[in-house]
Amino acid sequence: YQRRVRGGMGGYLSKSNAGIGGTLTKEIFIENFKNGVYKDIIIMCGAGISTAAGIPDFRSPSAGLYFKLQKFNLPYPEAVFDGDYFRQNPLPFYSLCRELYPEKLTPTTTHKFFTLLRDKRMLRRVYTQNIDALEFLAGLTKDEVIEAHGSFQKSYCTSRSCGKEYDLKWLKTEIFSPEKNDGVPKCDVCQSVVRPDIVLFGEQLPKRFHNSLSEDFSACDLLIVVGTSLAVSPFNSLVGRTKSGVPRVYINKTAPGKVGGVVGWMLALSANVDFSRDEDLFLQGYCDDIVIDLCSKSDWTADLDGIEVQSME
Repeated sequence: YQRRVRGGMGGYLSKSNAGIGGTLTKEIFIENFKNGVYKDIIIMCGAGISTAAGIPDFRSPSAGLYFKLQKFNLPYPEAVFDGDYFRQNPLPFYSLCRELYPEKLTPTTTHKFFTLLRDKRMLRRVYTQNIDALEFLAGLTKDEVIEAHGSFQKSYCTSRSCGKEYDLKWLKTEIFSPEKNDGVPKCDVCQSVVRPDIVLFGEQLPKRFHNSLSEDFSACDLLIVVGTSLAVSPFNSLVGRTKSGVPRVYINKTAPGKVGGVVGWMLALSANVDFSRDEDLFLQGYCDDIVIDLCSKSDWTADLDGIEVQSME
């Protein structure tokens, strides 16, 4: 497909050149969006896009997750997400999974929106903090998604002499069958613990995350940050990688860098994220509502509704 031509001031030529190298307003953004100005969109997303799928944001105090984990006598509450502690005792982690994961997994409207951007040849990459793998159930491929913290899409036997891999359907079945495995999924071959291919506290992010940043963000002509507080490093540092003049649109219930809830308080999760450039736009509200409005104003409602997704029970 044809890419846009760079303008002489380091910005981009568009039908309305305002908002690129100038002040970005919602009206200008929607006009440029509708007219196909953006061809290399990068999405950065977090837990807020999956709450409508029934997956609670673990930072929410209403979830009461840490009260439910008291019976495990954790040395410190966040140990449930700690790699070293998981290797000692994976039961609290999988108990939490049973509390968090709905029995039926279905992508949200926002997940469908990502696939729509792909179909319209506007999407370069989705960088997600989420581990629920809903991007794939919405139709995106492994090449189109970079899972900064890994995901449940793949799991593996922790025995180095075995290492058998399993898919999401197998793991989900095992997680919800505690009566047959004492609450912890076990390898069919050697009966060692199986863990999802996710990044727990104290573990390194995937190499692909680091190796893709330079090329992706050099090409990015629009950054959409959706459903994340941008309080977790190094993921939040990605917003500073766009070139000067590239629009950045932030879609969330709260301002960037602010985390509420139990986990935010315990881990002191907050960050000074600068989202005050002229080319920045903050659309405050629920992700799905804003996506529906954006597609409506772009005459894409039928296209969005037509995106087919998979559900997993």
